[in-house]
Amino acid sequence: MNTRARVILSIALLSTGLIAHAALERAATIDRPKLNQPLASLPLVIGDWVGSDEPIAADIVERAQTDEYINRMYENQKSPGQKVSLWINYSNTGLNLRHSPEVCLPSSGWERIESMQETAELKDGSETGVPISILAYSKDSAVQRLGFWYYIFGERSLHKAIRGLPITSRSSHGRTTRGSSMTIEIFRPQEEGQNELMTDFAQNLLKELEPILPTERDTYHRP
Repeated sequence: MNTRARVILSIALLSTGLIAHAALERAATIDRPKLNQPLASLPLVIGDWVGSDEPIAADIVERAQTDEYINRMYENQKSPGQKVSLWINYSNTGLNLRHSPEVCLPSSGWERIESMQETAELKDGSETGVPISILAYSKDSAVQRLGFWYYIFGERSLHKAIRGLPITSRSSHGRTTRGSSMTIEIFRPQEEGQNELMTDFAQNLLKELEPILPTERDTYHRP
């Protein structure tokens, strides 16, 4: 094959690839549902827990790439002194999914304890329920537990399939197939025999989130 033929073939292959790329992107463009209610409408009283808003540094909010967020401390009224910290953030573009505990906690000096990882199942009226990850991280002599799960809104089977292709989250495919999303993180110090308090709070929280969340959603719990 002479040089001119090779050039023509290369151009043809490139053009075909660009056309296929554009067609795939058009087909996979996703609707990004907004929350049914502002995240701030989440009650301060959740079951036996009473909360108060906590200040958070502006640079943390910026790095989280969130459009709405809640940072609160909740205390159990039946067990005074037993508290959980709640961090929820919503992003219309799904960029907050880049900031999972697997990324943020180690960067702050926390080390994951693999042997203490668990999965809990919250009841939501369905047969399968909502699984959440119960993780553990240590730093110096401190150990904290973390309940974690997240939602992607507006996702369909095509988007899930394309996300499995060998393309990065920074590519145009990644941008167009990333729905709006919300992550939930519940923190509390590790205490013997007190892990059920975290799941109690998470179960009550799930009920209060229902009026806020779009109907078209998928739930995940692996960081």
